[in-house]
Amino acid sequence: MTNLSKQVYVYSLGTYSFHDDEENKIFKKSVNLKGYKKRLNRNKENLKKDLADQKINKKQLKLETKKINDEIKEVNETIDSLKDDLASAFKNHEGIRHLRTSELTNNNVIGLFDSVLTRTLEMKEKKLSDKIFVIKSYHSQVLEGLIKEGFMYGNQKYIYFASSAGQIRQEKGIWIREDLWKEHQDSLTCGLDIEDINNSPKNGCNINKFLSYKALINSSSEEWKGFDINRCIVVDDLELSINDEVDYINRDTFKITRKKMDVPVTVTDGVGMMLPSVSKKNFMVRLPWLKGLLAVYDFTAHGNKITDVDGKEWDVIEDNIQIIFTTSQWKMKSYYKSWSDYKKKFEDHNCQAAKLNEEEDEYNDGKLTYQTLQVLTDVTDEELADIASSTIEDIEQLGSNQEVMLKVLGATEVNERKDSLQKSLLMYPELLNDAHSKETIKTKKKSLMNDARIGKLNVNGSFHFIIPDLYSFSEYLFNGEAKSLLNKNEVYHRKHEAGTCAILRSPHLSREWGIKENVICEKISDRFPTDAIYISNESLLSKLIQCDFDGDKVLTLSIHKDKTLIEVAKRNMENDKICPLYYEMEKAEAQIISQQSIYDSLILAFEARIGEISNNITKCWSTDKPDLEVIKWMCMINNYEIDFAKTLFRLDTEKIESRMKPFVHAKLPYFFKYDKRKIKKNKKGRVIKQTKVDEKNNSTVNRLENIIPSKNIYFRKVAGGTFDYKMLMSAKKIEIDEEYEKIVEAYKDLDQNKKDLIKVDESSKRKSKLYVYQLIREKLLEINNDEKYITDVLIEHLFSNDSKFKTTLWESFGHVIEKNLELNLKEAKHCEDCDSKIRITKKRQVRCSDCQSKRDKENARLRMKKMRLKVSA
Repeated sequence: MTNLSKQVYVYSLGTYSFHDDEENKIFKKSVNLKGYKKRLNRNKENLKKDLADQKINKKQLKLETKKINDEIKEVNETIDSLKDDLASAFKNHEGIRHLRTSELTNNNVIGLFDSVLTRTLEMKEKKLSDKIFVIKSYHSQVLEGLIKEGFMYGNQKYIYFASSAGQIRQEKGIWIREDLWKEHQDSLTCGLDIEDINNSPKNGCNINKFLSYKALINSSSEEWKGFDINRCIVVDDLELSINDEVDYINRDTFKITRKKMDVPVTVTDGVGMMLPSVSKKNFMVRLPWLKGLLAVYDFTAHGNKITDVDGKEWDVIEDNIQIIFTTSQWKMKSYYKSWSDYKKKFEDHNCQAAKLNEEEDEYNDGKLTYQTLQVLTDVTDEELADIASSTIEDIEQLGSNQEVMLKVLGATEVNERKDSLQKSLLMYPELLNDAHSKETIKTKKKSLMNDARIGKLNVNGSFHFIIPDLYSFSEYLFNGEAKSLLNKNEVYHRKHEAGTCAILRSPHLSREWGIKENVICEKISDRFPTDAIYISNESLLSKLIQCDFDGDKVLTLSIHKDKTLIEVAKRNMENDKICPLYYEMEKAEAQIISQQSIYDSLILAFEARIGEISNNITKCWSTDKPDLEVIKWMCMINNYEIDFAKTLFRLDTEKIESRMKPFVHAKLPYFFKYDKRKIKKNKKGRVIKQTKVDEKNNSTVNRLENIIPSKNIYFRKVAGGTFDYKMLMSAKKIEIDEEYEKIVEAYKDLDQNKKDLIKVDESSKRKSKLYVYQLIREKLLEINNDEKYITDVLIEHLFSNDSKFKTTLWESFGHVIEKNLELNLKEAKHCEDCDSKIRITKKRQVRCSDCQSKRDKENARLRMKKMRLKVSA
């Protein structure tokens, strides 16, 4: 998707960026004291090290520790006092808040991918915009003012726009310039305003659902050009009652009962259909208040006449209906008179359709995760070693196998998001012999080993959209009966051979290995023409793996390629007779939408603790004898917690607290010592904080430490030839003059200080880096506005000095290098001795530099030999 290469830049701030002078003064004091407290705690840790190194004795340790503890106590008291002072200052604040312009620094900039919102507001690619701001809540009192009253920046007022589900989990929101909102509101909301929603028969809407649906237009996407809403209709979803065995959990008593029962399933939850003439690939779609997956399917093969959600009959052939949406996709259906009403407003207000996450052309490489592996408690060391064998092979061959090195660096055809370095490596594998590539591979190897020790193992599978039996759905729509093409335990996935397969979805909390039979036959393949995996509508697989069909992707594995893994998974599923969990979820209630109700709902939603419960489940799986009943309870609690942002309903777990308590207070499993997310480093790369983990036991993932090798890399020339850095340059030769030196010095200074510009927020770090490299590029172009010349200077400087560190070069000017290389490869000659690709920079040049150097040495040796013979004669 092209939108993934397009970004705009905006400021990402905290609520502290809107403090008045008095509040800011108190806040800064508190921040400084918290920093001082951290230093005191580090001093305590250093004292323990000094004792171990015999620099101090126990008496000195006790005395110095007491002094530090007394000081920490005083600091805590001051911080508590400042907290009260700040609360009073917030209470005394009057009027609309103003953005402190001192907060608008480069390290507070993040990148946003192209979206309906950025396109509508005409935000320019790779430019910093103040049309919207992303703000994270640190003080609820300030957030309340920002939501109710907005804020001022310059002469413009900004108002709260929305928060996506992900942003709600991060306690963030988007604010938009008020005049722009008024100008584009109807286009962005398809003519639906809050007054319409509040005055509807539903008397409002669930607040956090409303906010997340409103935020759909901020999803990374590209414009769906040629979209015609008059070729679309909306139909009711297919609702089925599937009778099968489940573990039913009573949400009041927490009693788990294994029984066969009718389970209601919306088998088309989030998915619609489009004809193959619209697209050959499945993709996700966004319209105002409408989202989901559009699956390629020829529904016209089932008949002509169909009735839509409004009871209107259509002839799909004569009326040229190309797309069928479902009611589960049309999120605000209740607030429009009809689909015709929506269509008219869509056209009248010049609304935009967008597409995203289009199916990939190539087979992407999937990996296991610790969640999918930790649940396989019955696995021998030999089986585990076999499951990890492909990963071990990659680690051992890193440094000597070109294919493995390119794969680890992401320089593969299947990677649709390749950066310039990855594209260049793919075009010119000799680049692997460069010092920077080798240094990157060393870093990647350590990461690869650590990832393997936390369960990220290679498998012969890939991630694909999961789609229900659309044959059954179409039969229901056109002929009134949901006749199935796929039977209960069958799936169809053309990427694998026929036979047993496994379907895995993240998050994977309970033992949720979907073991089914992949059926390959002409009748099915003719109906299902894409790379998605299609599942039966008679199965409770969607309940087992907790998926819907609005764009969920699953990892699919085949017994033909991952035999040991699937046999182990099948055995574990059968050992405990695992079946889907089932429990009634809470419905999200409608509310009158106001700035107050938005604030109240967000504050409650910020309390959700999804990650905490997920970690507690992992602690349980990592014990010697996992308590499956507790795991099932916690899975249910976690799903209620996920919905908490919408329902604001939380289970009363008092009855089971004693059973869950050991896992709530336990440390994370031993293998988390290798998880980089649990390690905090300073800007110099030193570890300053690491999560404490439990002692090592014999749980499945912990055992990987004994299986994954730890070896140094010994590089061999792997690309079959000599690397010629001139292949990356535009000019054949670059003159070292005053301007050259000026550019090099400026580059060194910018490169050394770039870390000061990178935003600390982990969720935004990568996006912040992109802006930093753009700033570096712009600074260098101020010296000389020819980016080809700048790039050549930097290549000559860095490569001639065999620098290991060229990240800034590739990130800032990689696009130029990529174009240079593409052109030079077309004109390249082959070395007469080793057949390497070389760029001819001298007259009569026929060899690469390495071979020419060898030839020169050999010629010199022969000349010396002749001279010695002459002298001796």
